[in-house]
Amino acid sequence: MIRKVILLILLVFICACNRNPLKINVKDIDLEIKIQRFDKELFEMETDTLQAGISYFSERYTDFFDVFSYHVINIGLPSEREYPGYLAMFLNDGLNREVYLETKKTFPDLDDLEEVFSKAFKRYAFYFPEKKIPEIIAYISRFNHSYFTVGNYIGIGLDKYLGANSPYYQSMDLPLYQRQNMYRDKIPSDVLFAFGNMELPFNEDADNLLNQMIHDGKLMYFLDALLPDQPDSLKIGYTVGQMKWCRNNERRMWEYLIEHKLLFSSDKMVIQKLTGPAPFTYYFTSESPGRTGVWIGWQIVRSYAKNNSKLNVRDILYETDYRKILRGSGYNP
Repeated sequence: MIRKVILLILLVFICACNRNPLKINVKDIDLEIKIQRFDKELFEMETDTLQAGISYFSERYTDFFDVFSYHVINIGLPSEREYPGYLAMFLNDGLNREVYLETKKTFPDLDDLEEVFSKAFKRYAFYFPEKKIPEIIAYISRFNHSYFTVGNYIGIGLDKYLGANSPYYQSMDLPLYQRQNMYRDKIPSDVLFAFGNMELPFNEDADNLLNQMIHDGKLMYFLDALLPDQPDSLKIGYTVGQMKWCRNNERRMWEYLIEHKLLFSSDKMVIQKLTGPAPFTYYFTSESPGRTGVWIGWQIVRSYAKNNSKLNVRDILYETDYRKILRGSGYNP
């Protein structure tokens, strides 16, 4: 009898140790994300009601419509006199309409994405109950922007996720490392990474490689919290082979950064070469993926969370003392 009790206690302890603390129960949170199809509203608008449409979009989408017009499709602000003519040219452009029809074919509905975002923002509401839930809006930009955030809006450029083998991307001579992440399933992690970057701004007082790595690592941990069921490869946009390379070379990468005194470098080029998108990481072999600095920062933040189990997700994400995170992580691959 005593032996059975001991075995039961051990089993409970092992299960508790193996349980992912980020897999929380959000079934009782009443929240549903509906992605607004601004792309359809815009391209299917009657051209003889253009001025009325502009007024509607300005009132309905406010900051989003301004940013979309001025920064995404670059035709100025809706309040400017020349704007209706420029918008008409954008809508009547043959290639733009062709891209819209192709996008509509690829994305006849967004039900699956709405389900993923609904679950993700339920978790967001659990961790940050005081925060407003953003409105998500789909648009077409003729391949200008994948996503953007402004105010309480998140915009998704659907034409940037038509699939790695899209003839449009091939005709634009986009490199494979970019095209391999331009597909439907990558949208949630891309968008939530950008959203997290808006919610968790970088501490500008500490601008060096280590701090950028850990800041980006926190954004990846933000994805862990909101998308706990997604594989790591999908979150960061690596192939299976690239993930394997990182795991097999984690110690060597870390030792290289230390030995070459790169961790505390404030050189913008050094930071870009280790954290920016690229076919591979400049300092490592051509088999390495780009952004390995982000991947290492992610492991540091995960180690910090594991070694400080009393801290909650908010504590970890709001901590801006990057050296404190490194010290507290006990990171030693």
